[in-house]
Amino acid sequence: MDQVRILVIEDDDAVGEFLLSCLSAEGYLVTVVQTGEDGLQQLEENRPAAVVLDLKLPGMNGLDVCRTMRSDPWMSKIPVLMLTGKVEEDDVVVGFEVGADDYITKPCSPKVLTARVKALLRRGPVPEPTKKITSTIKDEPDTLIIKTLGRCEIWVGDRGFPWAEEFSPTQRQLMALLVGSASGKIYQDEVQAALWPDSSTARARSSFDSLVTRLRQTLNRTLEPFDSKPYLIVKRGYLCLEHYRVDALEFIRLTQKGRKEVTMGELWPAELSFSAAFGFWQGTFMPANFGGDAAVNFQDELEQIYIESSLTYARVLAEKGRYPQAIKILRDARRFGPSNDEVVRLLHRLYMAQEDPGQAAEVLKRYQDSLARERYSLREVKGILNSFPKKTVKKGWLNRK
Repeated sequence: MDQVRILVIEDDDAVGEFLLSCLSAEGYLVTVVQTGEDGLQQLEENRPAAVVLDLKLPGMNGLDVCRTMRSDPWMSKIPVLMLTGKVEEDDVVVGFEVGADDYITKPCSPKVLTARVKALLRRGPVPEPTKKITSTIKDEPDTLIIKTLGRCEIWVGDRGFPWAEEFSPTQRQLMALLVGSASGKIYQDEVQAALWPDSSTARARSSFDSLVTRLRQTLNRTLEPFDSKPYLIVKRGYLCLEHYRVDALEFIRLTQKGRKEVTMGELWPAELSFSAAFGFWQGTFMPANFGGDAAVNFQDELEQIYIESSLTYARVLAEKGRYPQAIKILRDARRFGPSNDEVVRLLHRLYMAQEDPGQAAEVLKRYQDSLARERYSLREVKGILNSFPKKTVKKGWLNRK
């Protein structure tokens, strides 16, 4: 019988070890993560039977995680045991209001913890994510998870492999074309133009058929037991993916959702959308390394979306006075756009608002070096730097240029 999976989201190492030990001793398969963002990513990739969720987490707190779960059909039925170090009635009430099923205060005994988890699980099994109860379709394939941001991996269920290593150079180029397409579909003539531009139509067609066959074989071998036919489909004139999810495309979808919510003044839902999106971002679009103009262009597009979304997300956090989190978002974004004036100005203003002139000066020093590398003249650099505020802005700083 398969082990029941429990996801623990707890930032305290000692408490995490305690929960892992207690629940593992009861025969559960336990995964421990330390942030809400990582917890949501785990929920997306491998849905557990229950979640033990700390209320006070860095960044996205437990209430935010629970709200996100209850608003998403994929996660909405997963039972949640809220873990809190406080005993105030308000904390318990808010936890129940956002959808927690039960709560327990820290410290707790192993017996009480396991009894609460067992009680949650007895309330009814969570439907398997790949089974559609109202559908007449049987044996719906598991979702093929394709990771491209910061690393290249393919997962189905609990089986995965690094496709940058297992695929041949030509197979990698083909996958780069597929995962960079918003529809998961590429036309045969597009593949031929990218991979065999000098071949005749007949020869290119033969090469295409052979490549798809080898790609199927590699998938079947590395993910055994696995049948690639429901996932990699050749139709008249094009090749497409089905039953799949690409992290880069999920990142784009969620950031678009977040930006739309900001324009509508819905800052709380926007924060949740951005938090979920940034959980996918582990680095740039790696398939661009495999060659091909389309993949390189998609990488450029993604990095620009990442920078623009970082600015919007940081402003949402700053509106709520969460300056340290906004600063972290912008410092990460600066790696991809060191001379992006908007990123630098907002980061500088955040440090000034925190009355940290030393860090603000360091921001300007790095900006100066970046502009020099881009061959701005000394006069231009001086003019740009002189436009930055010299003292802390107390009111209305967020809306000033």
